[in-house]
Amino acid sequence: MPLPDLDRMAVDDVALSVDRIASEMHRQLGNIAAPVPVDQIALRLGIDEIRERPLREFEAVLVTDPERSSGSILLNSRSSPYRRRYSLAHELGHFLCGWHKQTSRKGFVCNKRDMAIPSGNDVHVRQETEANQFAIELLAPKRLISRYLNRLPDLEHVLAMHAALEISKTAAARRYVNSHRERLAVIFGYEGCYQYADRGIGFPYIGLHKGDPLPPLPNVGRDSSISDVEEADPLDWPGLQRAKVLAIQVMRQENGHSIILLQIEADDPNDDD
Repeated sequence: MPLPDLDRMAVDDVALSVDRIASEMHRQLGNIAAPVPVDQIALRLGIDEIRERPLREFEAVLVTDPERSSGSILLNSRSSPYRRRYSLAHELGHFLCGWHKQTSRKGFVCNKRDMAIPSGNDVHVRQETEANQFAIELLAPKRLISRYLNRLPDLEHVLAMHAALEISKTAAARRYVNSHRERLAVIFGYEGCYQYADRGIGFPYIGLHKGDPLPPLPNVGRDSSISDVEEADPLDWPGLQRAKVLAIQVMRQENGHSIILLQIEADDPNDDD
């Protein structure tokens, strides 16, 4: 299906928040099928050029003028196609958010941390967080992910989102837990140690720090990358001791990385501490 015309002025008219910008874009796009054609969208909204080059320190760079009348985006060719799509959407977010201020003389220069758990001064963290929020709202709108949310929590649905929407497994997992009606969290591990987590609404704080050994995890069979859903002992998980039931599932990835899905049933449903 050909991409409909996009009205940049209508997008700018609602540019008060990233949610409103993404909603207006999807209103104009209509019921387009997944995956969202982010490259075509960018080129129709003022981006003149999208290039790829092997970058060492950065994932993407946006060069634009203060008025955001035009811009060019450089993507890291070393990264996977899924990450490049997300990086492109992230930079498009900076481009359309007229209140975002350039982070360097070259424009907006973003690294892997900016697209996961940004750090730095308050302005930088806010801008990178908003660009990430825009990227996932554009690439994985509620309309396209609702089919995966109306089932019991399972990392198989995260894999299906990853494939259908052409976003990374990390982005799919974070979107999944933040959109599902159940109380979920996703933990990203490396070589058996905690890296960081993303918690859905109502999920308690997880008392682990980067580098801490992970509690016991389900085994993943040789013929699968995903374990069964198993019940875990809440006492093994700092911060989750008050959970009545704790369910856990693991997705094994390459190079020692893992994605861990947690689901809780709290002892007191009114207590979210």
